[in-house]
This record gives sequence, C-alpha cells and structure tokens, in this order.
Amino acid sequence: MAAQAVYVPILKGKRGDLTAAGSVSTTVRGLMKPLVEAMPLNPKRNLSIDEHVFSFCELVRHRLPLGEAFVDFYGLMPDATTSDGVNAAIAGFKVLRGYGRRVTPTYGLERNDDVWTELGRVVAEHGKGFCFRLGRDDITVAQMEETWSEITERTAQMGLLASEVDVLIDLKSLGSNEPQLLPDSIITFAQANPATARYRSLIVAGSSALRTLGDETAHDSNFEVRRQELHLWSTLWLDMPDTMRPIYADYGVVHPDFSDQVSTKYMNGKVRYTVADKIVYFRGHGLYYPVKDLDQYHDLARKVVEGGRFKGRGYSWGDAKVYDCATRQIRAGWPERWVATDMNHHLTYVANQVSRLIEQFAVAETEAEALEALAAP
Repeated sequence: MAAQAVYVPILKGKRGDLTAAGSVSTTVRGLMKPLVEAMPLNPKRNLSIDEHVFSFCELVRHRLPLGEAFVDFYGLMPDATTSDGVNAAIAGFKVLRGYGRRVTPTYGLERNDDVWTELGRVVAEHGKGFCFRLGRDDITVAQMEETWSEITERTAQMGLLASEVDVLIDLKSLGSNEPQLLPDSIITFAQANPATARYRSLIVAGSSALRTLGDETAHDSNFEVRRQELHLWSTLWLDMPDTMRPIYADYGVVHPDFSDQVSTKYMNGKVRYTVADKIVYFRGHGLYYPVKDLDQYHDLARKVVEGGRFKGRGYSWGDAKVYDCATRQIRAGWPERWVATDMNHHLTYVANQVSRLIEQFAVAETEAEALEALAAP
C-alpha cells in the first residue's frame, strides 16, 4: 500500500460511488486507497458476463483513472467464465491491465481453488501486490490457523513476498455492541501468525450505514447513527503493537449489502452527511410515489447547510453540490447523483479525520484522551 494511505473505502462498482472517489482532491487521493467491488449481474440490464466485466472495467477506467486502488470482482460467481472460457475475474484484471489501469487484485479464500496460479500472473502484470479479503468466519479461533496457513500457501503459489500482500478483514455490517466484542477476536487472529508484521498492511473494514431507513423513521425528519467502525478501529489502533497498526476501512454511506436489483418505486429522498463519529440522515419522502418529487432535494440540502455542522462549500466537490442545490443554483438531481455527493463528502471527511486521529493518538497521554478525539468535528 502507498506509504501515506490511511483509509480504504469499499466502493460499489457503480457510477455514483466511482464518481465520488474520482472527484476527491489530490491530497485526499494520496490518503486513501479505495477497494472497488464489481456488482452482481443485474437481469434487468440483460448483459452477458463479457459485457458486464467490460462495463465495470470501463467505469473504473473513466471514473477512477488516478491513484492507488484495490479491485475485487466480488459480485461475480467464483466459477463464472467469459465466452472464451476464461475465469471472469481473471479476464477482468487482464482488461484493466490492457487499459493501462494498474490495480491491486483482491480475492477471497475458498472462492475458486483453480485460479491462484493465474492470479499470480495477473498480479505480476499489474505490479501492485495482492490483497486477501477475509470474512468473519475466517478469523474465528476454530478457523484462524487454517486461514493463516492458506494465506501463506497462496502467497507462495503466486510468487509473492508477505511485504507485497495486504490482509483485509471485512466485517461488513456492525451491531451497536460489536466495537466492544470484536477487538479481542481481531487481535487474537493477528497475533496467531508470528509473521503478521511482515505483511504490507492489515485492514479492518466495517459499516454502520443503514440498508433502509425503515417505517419507524418519520418522513421529513433528521436522525443520526454512530459510526461503530470508527470506534472499533480506534480501539484496535490503541491496543495493538506498533508493528500491527490496522488501516481503517468502511463502506462509506452505502450499506455493504446494497443491491441495484430492487424496485425504486417507493424510494424516499435522503441526504447523508458525515460529521465527527456520526452519519446524519436528512430524510425526505417519496421520490416517485405517490407523485414524482425530485425537487425535495433542494429542501434537504438546505437543511444540511443550515444544520450547524456543514463544512462549507469549498470543503469538497460533494459539499459544493450540497450548497449549490440548497441555494438552487443547480437542479435537484436524482438518487445516483446524491450517492456521489454524499459519498464524496464522506471520503474527504474520513480521510482527513483518520489522518488527524493517528497524529492525536500518537501523542495522547491516556486512552481516554485519545478517544475524546473521535467525537471532535
């Protein structure tokens, strides 16, 4: 991983998410290394595997042309093949390399045992190392020894050194109590391998973003959720040895299990704004039912700007969009544009926040003093 990268946002391979990442400043780009995951095939689009892979690669090429990035063909079935019989993930990495877009290939254990030798070849072609993506089951006490054994075996099979390999622990959606329950498990897993410190990075990802706002939340109201993943990461950073400091990762403002295959008829307008250790939700009402009302985004943006925690128009590309919409200088937009807007602010804010927190943690005299910094704007 690039020496300055402190943040790994996991992004869906869709236009809104990639527009957000591609629109950050040069400074923020240097602080983060996104992981872009391909979405599953959407039957509504009626694309072949080949077309789906090329469409995803084109998005990465055009929307995220600069900076370091991980790429995972996560949404594809492990045994999916293109029309010429090549594993779809392998084919995708080759397409990206053919475009001149070099990335860090990312893959999970137990997906497809037959691809590792070929993965080694595409990793060498990209020259950006490799990332193992682990799930919760991979780091349990019962499984951790086998997990580390397979990581070691596959690393050797691909002809890589540990220093060229990242290990990502992807916890996905987090419950409210998990920042207290998970650290011991993660630390135990990390310390189960005496060579953990030799790996390029240990990344811990989680998300508190809501999948739906639910019927219990009133329309045209504001509420906030605590970013449990930030508290989990801070506990790990303070408790783990200097040689194992974890990299912070999240899913931005999008739920890990987001699907683009659900009906949007009853979708509500919403703007999500990240501040301190919270994601603030500004909820509107139906966008398309009972009547079409995209103009509500003007009022939602105005609530963000007037809410007392707005960072200012010049803070990020996303903040500029919020301000211009609030002041009706631009059209209201549509949901995909607001994913890009909300996510761009989040990426900018979190990259700067994590960089600041690392500096503060390093000089804090007590853990309580360090943790007070989490709630600072």
